[in-house]
Amino acid sequence: AIAGGVFANVSLNRKICEETGIAEIFIFPGMGDEGLSIGSVLQFLLERDGEACWLRSRKALEDVYLGRDYDTQMLHALNNASNVVRIPGVAEEVAVEQLVQGKICGIFRGRMEFGPRALGNRSIMAAATDKKLNVILNQRLNRTEFMPFAPVVLEERASEVFEINASNCYACRFMTITCLVKEKYREKIPAVVHVDGTARPQTISRSQNPFYHSIINAYMRRSGLPVLVNTSFNAH
Repeated sequence: AIAGGVFANVSLNRKICEETGIAEIFIFPGMGDEGLSIGSVLQFLLERDGEACWLRSRKALEDVYLGRDYDTQMLHALNNASNVVRIPGVAEEVAVEQLVQGKICGIFRGRMEFGPRALGNRSIMAAATDKKLNVILNQRLNRTEFMPFAPVVLEERASEVFEINASNCYACRFMTITCLVKEKYREKIPAVVHVDGTARPQTISRSQNPFYHSIINAYMRRSGLPVLVNTSFNAH
């Protein structure tokens, strides 16, 4: 288990995982200074309750939707915006229809992610099938032209597309490590493949985020691909 700003380097994390022979790697999702807030609480509980109690109380981190919920304010802003068009229908189905047409969608829903990664509650989504998408999104977000985009993939199909195994699968939940994209998929999802043939995937299960999972699952039924682009709203 590692934390600290240096471990925002997902390629370094991959090397640690693959070249040390460890059984499993976990990079705390808020690996920078923001993680001190949670580390301080854990240290307090350790000192207050003692190590035996602290160890008995441990559990795996399921998700990092720990931030604020702005849904009410967001709905108010959208409902009062004259240039916003509401598309009728079930949200997941409407989103997938846009995605298969090559359009770019965004999710703003529930509590914000803790840490530097967009993980489905504040995410831009798009099909990963067109490399030109990188240019369009980088221009819109004022990002450096070579900056790559990450894939989100259904957890139950992830090992078909990426070199995900017992040692790195937990880290992939939080998009904190790179892994190789399997050869047969590199041409199918070029928008998320780095120049060295790797990607920085987020695996998503239904229990973690049912809404997000249902969109990707519905997109897979339409396209045959269990992968979409996932990037943050952040403009540089």
